Amino acid sequence: MADRDKCFSVNAIVVLLVAHFCASVASTGLRNLSLSIKPPWVRRGQEAQLHCQYEMEGTPLYSVKWYRGTLEFYRYSPFENPPAKIFPFTGIKVDMTVSNATHVTLRNVGFNLSGNFTCEVTADAPSFYTGVATNVLTVVELPHSPPTLWTEHTKYDPGDILRANCSTPPSKPGATITFLLNSMTVSSIQSRVISKFLLHS
Repeated sequence: MADRDKCFSVNAIVVLLVAHFCASVASTGLRNLSLSIKPPWVRRGQEAQLHCQYEMEGTPLYSVKWYRGTLEFYRYSPFENPPAKIFPFTGIKVDMTVSNATHVTLRNVGFNLSGNFTCEVTADAPSFYTGVATNVLTVVELPHSPPTLWTEHTKYDPGDILRANCSTPPSKPGATITFLLNSMTVSSIQSRVISKFLLHS
C-alpha cells in the first residue's frame, strides 16, 4: 500500500512538472521568430531590407534590438518616447522613416557590413522571454563593364601556340574567368589568374 502511495505521488509530481513546463512555454508569448534579409547579396552603395518576423500571441512587446555581429545599432521599444533609437556604428545608415518594430532599412551599404545580423525580441512582463534570430548579409561589387580579351595574333595555324589575356574590371568577390576554345573549356593547368585590383569600402 505504501509503495502504491509513493507511485501515485511520483506520478502526481511528474504531471505537475509537465503542466508547469507547458504553462511556462505557453506564457512566453513569443514564437515563430525568424530574420530575412533582402536581397541577401546586395551591391555596395545600395539598400538592404531586414525583416524580423515573430508572433507575440497576445503578450505585449518589450523591445526589439538589432545587432551587426555583437554590436547593437538599432532598438525599438514601444513604451519609450520616441520608440526608435539608433546607436553609432561605422558604415550603418538606418532609414528611420521606414524602420519599425519588424523592419530595418539600411542605406548605402559598404563592404564592412558583410556578416551576421541579429534581431533580439523580448516579450514584456511577466515572462520577459527573449528570442534571437540571425542571418547573413553579403555586400558585393559587380564589374562595371564586360571583360576584354587580347590575343597575340589574329590568325593561327594548326599546332601554333595561342597566348591570350582576359581582363575584368574590379569586383568583389573576384570574377571567375573561364577560357573557351571552339566551345571547349581550356584546362586550368594551361591558364593563370592574376589579381591586380583591390576594392575598398
